[in-house]
Amino acid sequence: MCVVDVQDSGRSAISSPNSKVKWWSAWEFKDLPPLPASSPVDPFRNSSYKFGGAWEVFKAVLCSPLLVVRVILIGVFLFLGFLCTKLALWRWESDHKAMPRWRRDIMWGTRVCARGILFCFGFHWIQRIGRPAPREVAPILVSNHVSFIDPMFYFFELFPTIVSSSSHNDRLFVGTIIRSMQVIPVDRLSPASRKSAIAEIKRRAMCSDFPRLLLFPEATTTNGKALISFKPGAFVPGFPIQPVVVKYPHVHFDLSWGNISLKSLIPRMLLQFHNFMQVHYLPVIYPSSHEKSHPADYAQRVRYAMARSLNVPETEHSYGDLLLSARSLSLKMPFSTSFTLEMRKMDTQLQLTDADALYYLEKFSIMNSSRSGQLTRFEFLQSLGLTHSPFGEQAFAMFDRKKHEFVTFQEFVAASVSLSRNASFLKLLDLTFCHAVHKNSDEMLLMDKVATLLERNCAGSTSKVLVDQFCKQTDRMDHATFCLYLKRNPELIFPLSLVILSLNEE
Repeated sequence: MCVVDVQDSGRSAISSPNSKVKWWSAWEFKDLPPLPASSPVDPFRNSSYKFGGAWEVFKAVLCSPLLVVRVILIGVFLFLGFLCTKLALWRWESDHKAMPRWRRDIMWGTRVCARGILFCFGFHWIQRIGRPAPREVAPILVSNHVSFIDPMFYFFELFPTIVSSSSHNDRLFVGTIIRSMQVIPVDRLSPASRKSAIAEIKRRAMCSDFPRLLLFPEATTTNGKALISFKPGAFVPGFPIQPVVVKYPHVHFDLSWGNISLKSLIPRMLLQFHNFMQVHYLPVIYPSSHEKSHPADYAQRVRYAMARSLNVPETEHSYGDLLLSARSLSLKMPFSTSFTLEMRKMDTQLQLTDADALYYLEKFSIMNSSRSGQLTRFEFLQSLGLTHSPFGEQAFAMFDRKKHEFVTFQEFVAASVSLSRNASFLKLLDLTFCHAVHKNSDEMLLMDKVATLLERNCAGSTSKVLVDQFCKQTDRMDHATFCLYLKRNPELIFPLSLVILSLNEE
């Protein structure tokens, strides 16, 4: 019978002893790290997400004729701006050279059209505090990002070069205007693209022929109630930076582009008689010699200055949290801060990627059949095909780290990641696999027998879907594949260990 030497740092050392392995001794997970602290602030939620109320209805009826006029005028401004942009780009082929002055002068027509569009959206006047520093003093500006209005304002005010997602280049009208701004494209998912973008930022910042650069270091839009983590691109070159902060004061209608689609946001903006906007140019920040070699510290100092001006907290949310928030809504989960994880913090502390977090969210939604956002003891045990036994209670306690009789998504993710890397858990994987293959000379797990026992013991459980995927990968599974799958789905060790013990007894 093959066993695992549990002293070998979780790796299999297979031998043939005479006594049966007591795998229950591995259930001592006393060294799991504490849960990362979570922020109560939700930086993505639009406070007026739903349309309704007497005031909203009254305003819609009263301003409906105004909406029609505004839509027509926006169409006219878009057409005129598109023509001016096409004229400025006529026979212009070199996107890597600075645009000649005469072409930039033609773009003033498009910039005026952009101001006309802002006027149609209700921004009849825009309050400015401070002034933009000369380009030779601060070649880079950074701003918080709240709405699609932000880049439109900066386009009119400064006509800067910005860093934008490469996916925007193919959009009608927008793609043409982006080309006129000589935007630096970047693919979020490509490290090579990000590295290339940083090099291009530095090149253009050093060349006075290019306009100043404007970057949104948050890399996504928020509701303006917090400053989320900054990307390092603007700070790696080590140039002086002028921070700019944008506010949209409101009472009834929040125009932030968070968890609301443009098709819902734009009509409601056009139904507003007037929208308020404040732009505050802060003093230029010069990097120290330490910050030039440590751009994260430089970014933190700039973020602190911007947060202080906005009077909002700093959080470690990132674009990955926006993906989680959007996906939780599509899964019909309640809108809650528990579905955002402050992914920058999770990446630092647990090395959790956005893809992994989304994978855990899918599993959590399957297990949380009530869609309450809180995985109860009953749902947890039922989804894993376990009973209210000491073993089941022990399994639930592994995830209910705060002992409040339910598991949040944040707890589920933190427990799953911590558990999959825990030394005792890795020993348990080895011991469980050893029990399953002790009668097989080739030390391979026979999946058809495991599947039969799963159907018998876990019938009707929602986790059976995931376990079926586990069983159907191959007819026979080796130790490495077994461990790899269970590390990604650590909660499945609970039903599998019981099933494999049953397999061992047959």
